[in-house]
Amino acid sequence: MNKWLLPYVCVGLTSAAVSAVPFQDIIGEDVEFFVTLRSLSETRTEWQSHAFAELFEDESLLAFFAEIEDADLTRDDLRDDESFGFTEVLKNEFGLSYDELFELFPGQASVALYNLSEQVLNEEDSQEIVLLAEFSGDAERLNELMQVQFIRKAEAQQALNPLVEHEMVDESFMGETLYFDETFDGKKTYVEVGYALVDGIMILAAPESRLRETVEWIKEGADAPIGRSDAYLRAREEGGRGDLVIYTNLADVMPSFNRAWMDLPMIDNLAIFGVTAQSLNTALGLESMQAVFVDIELVDQGVLSHFGLIYQEKSGLLSLLSYADGELPEAGYVPESALSSSVSLFDFSALFKNLEMLLNQASPTLLPLAEMQLQALQARLGVDIRAAILENMGERIVSVALLNESVLGVDQFAAPQQLFVLDVKDTQSFTRALEAVKDSVTGARSEIKEHVYEGETIYSIASSGDSHLPDAESAAVNYVLTRSNLIVNMGDVGLLHEVLSRMKNGDDGLWQKSQTQELFERIERPNAVTRSYLNAAQMVEPFFESLIEALKIGGLANELTAESIPSDLVAPYRLISEMNEAPDGLFGRTLMIKSEVDE
Repeated sequence: MNKWLLPYVCVGLTSAAVSAVPFQDIIGEDVEFFVTLRSLSETRTEWQSHAFAELFEDESLLAFFAEIEDADLTRDDLRDDESFGFTEVLKNEFGLSYDELFELFPGQASVALYNLSEQVLNEEDSQEIVLLAEFSGDAERLNELMQVQFIRKAEAQQALNPLVEHEMVDESFMGETLYFDETFDGKKTYVEVGYALVDGIMILAAPESRLRETVEWIKEGADAPIGRSDAYLRAREEGGRGDLVIYTNLADVMPSFNRAWMDLPMIDNLAIFGVTAQSLNTALGLESMQAVFVDIELVDQGVLSHFGLIYQEKSGLLSLLSYADGELPEAGYVPESALSSSVSLFDFSALFKNLEMLLNQASPTLLPLAEMQLQALQARLGVDIRAAILENMGERIVSVALLNESVLGVDQFAAPQQLFVLDVKDTQSFTRALEAVKDSVTGARSEIKEHVYEGETIYSIASSGDSHLPDAESAAVNYVLTRSNLIVNMGDVGLLHEVLSRMKNGDDGLWQKSQTQELFERIERPNAVTRSYLNAAQMVEPFFESLIEALKIGGLANELTAESIPSDLVAPYRLISEMNEAPDGLFGRTLMIKSEVDE
């Protein structure tokens, strides 16, 4: 975003309340990306008593960041300190307090970008942007505020280039007065940005055509606003209250990125495999994607968001997202103390089938080449890898991460143990295939150690830094094949031991806890294809450890130690999410919520 537009955008974004006309109905359907605030005034009121606000105002947290700033600041000092840019500019330059700012901008606000893809691809230097914000003052008051920013910008640019000249010019358009910042940079004259006040809506736009277009749409109505497009209406169906909506119009964005992708030299190199830009374009099917959105709202003790990817058809790359039907895994073996866990339905057989179709669309030679490789591998190993592994996976996946508290400390990053449980249709054929692979790799068996736990054989593979593997505890990867599952454990083997014990005993775990089930009742919908859970409270100490290490690597805050970490920071938050599949998209919900008690 143009840095000289940022102060304008900051002013406009700090506005919101419900307007009679949603701004999505005066933003054109050719917009590529936009952010809309429904009612920041309401949100501000909610935030003041919200659980998250209490967290950010925690004394120990403020003291930690004060130490980073190398200043002995109290909480009141931090709140009132004028060194934090925007607060200082707002007060000293515009003469406004935050309360006065919200009074001036009590309504909706939107920022719409029309040529984002061209800018990302460096195909266009100038920015097409429209900022809309409801304004409670009159035209004279708005002009006063804009004049302040006009002078600030001119002085800053002239300090860098004395030849720069600015002049505010106006014109009459459809009975309204439009103002343009006409700039001379020493070589050419151009309009940087323009603004107007129409029917209580402040418009800030670049170039001039966007300002005139928006004025016309406010006064007469837009012929084709994004708010009436099928994809946006679908997003609203799956969305929530819409306090904050972030929307990317992929129908307009993807063609530009797809064109740039197809023009890359590497695409020409694929010609030896019979791949052309057109065949690859058809195979990938990127232009089937219509939109991606996130809809966020404050709820009691937390934040709820709805999100989605909308497409015309699930083809090309999208077809590889092959979710299965059925019930999610019960996964009673997941420890209640887990840092995170997910349960999913995924059809691996459909994945490989769709991958074959994608390769065949990309080139008539790619699929036969892949088949030849599989046949050669089968001849060398004596095992049909396709049947034994690729098409032998089930439709349920469970992941677990457990934080080993014994390794917490500033001098060592607390990497979690990770474990994955995958359904296998025929574990005997899967085992034969793995054994054949071990035999085909020289020295492979000597690098793999075995031990039995709870009646199951655990295979431990050494990390590259410890090829001798003195014991299973130091293994980089451990795996076991039960009667119906492949279990892969990365890190300390302790998590695998615990999971095997819980499987044998038939224990209930994290997903069976009443607290967990009650949380998901707030976002659950029938036929979900995946769910995930994160105990964010466990991430507090590792987060600050990582932050301190990052600061030290950057040569900052070298005096910080483990004692600097907020020891009494209370953050009993849980992050849960769920996703469903529909014929026209993937839609999900995420809830960040403060627990009633720290579990």
